[in-house]
Amino acid sequence: MLKTTSVLLLLPIAAAFVHALTGEPNQSNTTATPHQDAATSNQSLGTKTDTLATVNGTPIGEADVRFALSSGGHNKEVVPKHRKNVLDVIIQRELISQRAVELGLDANAGYQEKLRRMEAQFSAFKREELSQLFWREMARRTAVSEAEAEKYFADHAIRIRTELHVWQILLRDAGSIEQALNDLKQGTSFEEVAAKQLPKLPKTAGKPWDLGYMRWNQVPTAWGDVVYDLEKGEVSGVLRGPKNRFWIIKLIDKRENPDITLERIKPTVMEVLKNAKIEELHERIDQELRAKANIVYLETPYQSSEE
Repeated sequence: MLKTTSVLLLLPIAAAFVHALTGEPNQSNTTATPHQDAATSNQSLGTKTDTLATVNGTPIGEADVRFALSSGGHNKEVVPKHRKNVLDVIIQRELISQRAVELGLDANAGYQEKLRRMEAQFSAFKREELSQLFWREMARRTAVSEAEAEKYFADHAIRIRTELHVWQILLRDAGSIEQALNDLKQGTSFEEVAAKQLPKLPKTAGKPWDLGYMRWNQVPTAWGDVVYDLEKGEVSGVLRGPKNRFWIIKLIDKRENPDITLERIKPTVMEVLKNAKIEELHERIDQELRAKANIVYLETPYQSSEE
């Protein structure tokens, strides 16, 4: 039998709060901490001092009151008397929910299903928010020195100054990209094969496969050295990238931009190097965490019969 939690407040209670905001304060034998002016919407969530009452040991906090007000459509500041009414409604709901648990009503299948959905949403929220906080912190700790940028420019100056005019065929199915490559080998023009992949393309859409001139920091990592090694008019084989992306590219033109100097693009070089470090860090941390973790895959409907 599950211990009651404030998740019960997520059940429909808007009508009760509307009544509480417009009626007289409820009479109750439950002793609650008087609501002070300081306990307003500016008070941060989750502080140790935001508990307004306890009901058989279960705390009711300022965050619960603010959530109840927002659920009832009251996002503006409310006078203390009406906030006390809302607190009393929450206390009454908590008493009823505790009694329901004592009667075993928390075993109700419908309630359990709703509770699982809410817990899944809460878990997803924590994972997403904490993951973002973690990677922002890792990005903050990742530094690139000017010396690194200068060395990178010196080692790649020719490539950095080279601008590539490229056409592409981009698909997300291995079979389709192989068929496109076969069509090209059979003599079908690149434009025909590219257009074939976009049957609903409006006539006014131009040529979406024409990427124009691309600079070094715009070239997908998956293209690697291949695109720079192509001769004008030459077509690549299938280039495989992440997230089921498959390319065939054609080099239309190649030119050098002598105006590109280290002084002009040093911030860009440093940003590219930082992103590369972060991407490498992603892979390394993922591998390290998985290696140290105890992950057990149970039998699920997601497993194929071949596994």
